[in-house]
Amino acid sequence: MSNENLLRLLTIFDSSEEAEALINVLRGAGHIVRDIKAEDEEDIVAAIEENPIDLAISKLKLGLIDARKALATISKTGRDIPLIVITPHTAEAQALPVLQAGARDVVAINDTERLKHIVKREMADLTARRAHRRAEQMLHETEKRARSLIDSSRDAIAYVHDGMHIYANEAYLRMFGNESLDDIEGMPIMDMIISEDHTKLKEFLRNYAKGKDKDSSLDLTGQGADGKQFKMTMEFSPASMEGEACTQIIIRDKAMSKELEQKLNAMNQQDLLTGLYNRNYFMEQLDKLIRLAIEGKTRATLLYIMLDKYDTIRNEIGVAAGDMLLTDVAKMLNGKLAKLGVLARFAGPIFTLLIDDADAKKAGKAAEAICKVIQDHISDVGQVTATTTASIGISLINETTPNGQDCITRAEKGAQQAHAQGGNRSHTYNPAIEDMAEQEQAMHWAQKIKAALQKNQFRLVFQPIVSLHGEPGAHYDVLVRMLDDNGGVISPSSFIPAAEKTSLMQFIDRWVISNSISLLLKRQKEGLETRFFIKLSSGSLLDAEFLQWLRERISTTRVNAENLVFEMSEDMALNHLKQAKVVVTGLKELNCRSALENFGKEQNTMQSIKHLPVNYIKVHMDLIHNLAQSMENQEKVKNIAEQAGQQNIQTIAAFVEDANSLAVLWQCSVNFIQGHFLQQPDEGLNYDFEESF
Repeated sequence: MSNENLLRLLTIFDSSEEAEALINVLRGAGHIVRDIKAEDEEDIVAAIEENPIDLAISKLKLGLIDARKALATISKTGRDIPLIVITPHTAEAQALPVLQAGARDVVAINDTERLKHIVKREMADLTARRAHRRAEQMLHETEKRARSLIDSSRDAIAYVHDGMHIYANEAYLRMFGNESLDDIEGMPIMDMIISEDHTKLKEFLRNYAKGKDKDSSLDLTGQGADGKQFKMTMEFSPASMEGEACTQIIIRDKAMSKELEQKLNAMNQQDLLTGLYNRNYFMEQLDKLIRLAIEGKTRATLLYIMLDKYDTIRNEIGVAAGDMLLTDVAKMLNGKLAKLGVLARFAGPIFTLLIDDADAKKAGKAAEAICKVIQDHISDVGQVTATTTASIGISLINETTPNGQDCITRAEKGAQQAHAQGGNRSHTYNPAIEDMAEQEQAMHWAQKIKAALQKNQFRLVFQPIVSLHGEPGAHYDVLVRMLDDNGGVISPSSFIPAAEKTSLMQFIDRWVISNSISLLLKRQKEGLETRFFIKLSSGSLLDAEFLQWLRERISTTRVNAENLVFEMSEDMALNHLKQAKVVVTGLKELNCRSALENFGKEQNTMQSIKHLPVNYIKVHMDLIHNLAQSMENQEKVKNIAEQAGQQNIQTIAAFVEDANSLAVLWQCSVNFIQGHFLQQPDEGLNYDFEESF
């Protein structure tokens, strides 16, 4: 028998006669109905857990439950099951709240013809959604295979967008003498050829973009990082990378193929420290399981096991002992969990476990048991013993799971919530509920932020930035606080994430800039020269009208623009490199200054300032924390200060906590310091810069 017209139906009625009458209508329309009846929440959960279901039909009001509660119960399961609400005759308008809550449609119990059309439409939509999920998974697999083929290719392959590198394989990196993608990411393609060929390549790319040049290859002279020159042929073709149109470049070089092939064949599935599976292998297995779940062949669970307070423990017992702790916990978990599923070390003190054929109940029991064995385990690390606990996030894998990365993200959020509740526990992350809750919370904050902007319920606070080896004068970091209706201060960590999610941060930026300029003008008139460091959000960075707005503010007020320093985080700037370049260049034209904050955490971080000629960089807080005790961080900070100084960029160490760090920063030739050790953020501008040191 064909399953083409099979309809697996969940009916939520308190009258079997009414339900049967509607089922007969659908059978008369050609559906092969497999009916599962439910009368309360427990019935609904059991039916969904035990059966594949396509569609649910519920009366608006029942004795034990109503349609809105039924919808909420279905949503909690995380399954894609559309709900149709059946109302009494002429009472469809009463179902508006359940429609707003997510029901797919409403139909009167006597309107059987309309019911047929609604069911036909919903089944078609459901089939399309399932096909879309399968297609997304197949696309993900295809892109993954394509990336793997590119990476293992003997030919040098790169992808460029607007003349900048966005990706390159190993062969390409080696051809030009680079060690990693970070070395060339964002680097112009022009930097890879000799200057004599620049005009030739520019002309070719101009014609190629317009479709005028029929030949897609070009002979050029390449130039490696060491200055070595070599002849090459570049072949160009249109492509896309992560959904963005770009150009693929292939340089065929057979000389290095044997060496590259040998290295690419040496693939390892094992994490070197713990002996567990590594992250890459785990993601491959996760993708396979998601594909099976989308096809309805399995259901599974991902556990994200995050050791609690690992950084604190490692600081107490030392880095080497911390690694021994990880290895010991991994060995213990492997002995107890290897038969349960795929266990891997995902990153740092984080393990992941993939359990096939597991529902929420089974996953919850497994997580509870894992928490207990980790809590009870005592590790001998050198001359001491150590114990820890774990926060576990659970992500259910079914036909609605979009891809492996989303699955990991959900489990990670679950672990973070478990950790926020004190750790040593688990939390199942349900996107149907928690994403909606996050959205509702963000919208609630959006209303409060809009009201605060209208009522001028924001305040500026300032933290001094004090010179060690830099230019003298009064320098302040400008920070913003939001006030509630009673005048109480709301922490930025409460309203800024919501402002960013709801695209309101650029309006807060403008409030901060406008009020900072007004204050600077007042101090100018008093003969007090002051420089303000003002943070820019991604909203302002991506706002095409921001520079023009700032230009008009500066022109109208006649403020000394040199006293305005606009700072953006390094990762935000690199994520939006094109826009960041435009803003940094525009600020320079306005005689303003610019800065990169949270700088220096990534490898090859000095590449950032090659593309963004800023005036200041603020060293990342992780490099400043515990600086006096960390020789590694001291070397990094010293190296950053030296390289920045060579390019006339001044360095700032924020989050300075103690006098010992201050002495180290002086020796590292850092230009400025900032932090609670000097002064906490305050509404006053009365710090004595002349008597600081």
